[in-house]
Amino acid sequence: MKKQALAVSIVAILAGCSSSDSTPVEDSLNLRILHINDHHSKVDASEKQSLNLGGVETYVDVGGFPRLVTKFNERDSGNVLKLHAGDAITGTMYYSLFRDELPDALMMNQVCFDTFALGNHEFDDGNEQLAHFIKTLTTSEEADACGTDVVAANVQVDPSNPIAGLYTPYEVYQFGEHQVGVIGIDIGDKTKDSSSPSEDTVFLDEVETAQKYIDKLKSEGVNHIVLLTHYTYENDVAMASQLSGVDVIVGGDSHSLLGDAETFAAMGQPISGDYPTILTNADGNDVCIVQAWDNAKAMGELNIQFNSEGNVVSCDGHAHLPLGDNFTADSKGKEAHSEAELKAIRDYVAATAEVSIVAEDATTVDKLAYYSAQIEERKQEIIGSSDANLCNERVPGQGHASGSLCGVENANRDFLNAHGSVMANIVTDAFAHLSLRSDIALQNSGGVRTSIPAGQVSVSHAFNVLPFTNYLVNLDMTGQEIVNTLEDALDNVVANNSSGAFPAATNLRFDVDLNKAKGSRASNVEARRRGENSWHPIKLDETYVVVTNDFVAAGGDSYLSMVPAFEDDNRREDTGLLYTDSLINYIKALHAEGKSLQQPTVDEMAVQNFIPLKSN
Repeated sequence: MKKQALAVSIVAILAGCSSSDSTPVEDSLNLRILHINDHHSKVDASEKQSLNLGGVETYVDVGGFPRLVTKFNERDSGNVLKLHAGDAITGTMYYSLFRDELPDALMMNQVCFDTFALGNHEFDDGNEQLAHFIKTLTTSEEADACGTDVVAANVQVDPSNPIAGLYTPYEVYQFGEHQVGVIGIDIGDKTKDSSSPSEDTVFLDEVETAQKYIDKLKSEGVNHIVLLTHYTYENDVAMASQLSGVDVIVGGDSHSLLGDAETFAAMGQPISGDYPTILTNADGNDVCIVQAWDNAKAMGELNIQFNSEGNVVSCDGHAHLPLGDNFTADSKGKEAHSEAELKAIRDYVAATAEVSIVAEDATTVDKLAYYSAQIEERKQEIIGSSDANLCNERVPGQGHASGSLCGVENANRDFLNAHGSVMANIVTDAFAHLSLRSDIALQNSGGVRTSIPAGQVSVSHAFNVLPFTNYLVNLDMTGQEIVNTLEDALDNVVANNSSGAFPAATNLRFDVDLNKAKGSRASNVEARRRGENSWHPIKLDETYVVVTNDFVAAGGDSYLSMVPAFEDDNRREDTGLLYTDSLINYIKALHAEGKSLQQPTVDEMAVQNFIPLKSN
């Protein structure tokens, strides 16, 4: 898909650009880039998000493709490129339940992106499934294909690979006499380590490859260069100064919200940097770097003026957060705002460029509703079987109602009394199965909501066990931090009677004595690294990769020793994987191997020996 020639010599400076008060340079190009990244199959709105608008704490729906389509259409004027910086798929039921139909492709084609860059999660289900996604996006009439170009300069495959010929290193777009090159870059090591590309998929060095294709395009007379990267904001910033000839970097992967610090702080949303972040490239010329948050909650708008030599004269813009019109005073939507509060909210929205009340595009709503209506039906799909009642428990021996399948008269009750939740242990097995880089998996037992009975297992069973919208994160943690996390959790159980904080784990096992003081309740802590069969005493000064849900990683249930790693971008990897998907995929994988879910053996349980709290 190539942009048609436009009379750019007489095009007025784009509205919202910082150069709007300057005189256009003869033969200059004024370009608007509208972009998103990392929507992770979150095609509908993020419901009841907490924002502070005009000094009022409110809850409102944010984003979703029906609103994004409206916003893209609203800002699509002049010389425009519509870009997606990768990680379109995996993360919600709209992908895991519709891998054949791929509503993500349908929703993306309502925007009709010019270019899409491959992200690491595009490879989660292998190259054959990725080929199916690309074809659905680019050529399927059922998905309203509009010819989006797919780019990935540093991804190489054999000619026989399923994705061979379905993407290119770059694309060139024509605006009047001007050409704009868009080069795709994917994050190599993360894709190899955390996704499932085929063995013949090679990921070249990101910076070297970017420079190679910048030089190629420059030699062919293309002097406006955009990198469309799935490489993290931090890597984009570091790369900018190393490259000659780059003008714009539109990024993804790190889920970075960029913008004015004061504006977003007032709304209660921390930012990672300025929108745009303006640095200098290796030539000493300006390079503009942008990213637009995640999960379809924002659309970025970058307005750039280039001079006749193709260098950036100025760039400006911001992330747009498209809001619903359903403001409520509580997250359940039951408590209404006062008239004065609603006026303050609406006055603030009207005066603030970064937020706007956006009507949903009717056509997109109808197309999405077709899949939304099927989700409950698809939950009844049988995905495997269980050879035993997989009983839940919070604190061992507690007899929590969520483990009622294994009551007092059940033989499994003795196992639960001694070792805790079977279901939570299986959940952590599923986490480790889906997170390909992790050594250890941790989960709070309260996040596991029920048991799975013996017999056929459906998608609905998995939803009932893990009903929340939590995502998996990988954390680089020392052995000492892991032990401290166990102590945090156990202290919450003892001090606050918070039974749901009790820890479950895979590749981590320990003894528990709730009667001891904090710091000594977990003992004989042993660990296994990924792929190892033998256990070893946990090495306190060494680093392990721990996968967990984002609730406890951020300190939920008093898992406070995880917080330093979670808040350190160099130690946290946001996988974008819905934790419910981990259980569904794990059960399906077992079934494909002819296996069923089974009660773990004692040596695989996190709790090896348990001494309950003595009553006074």
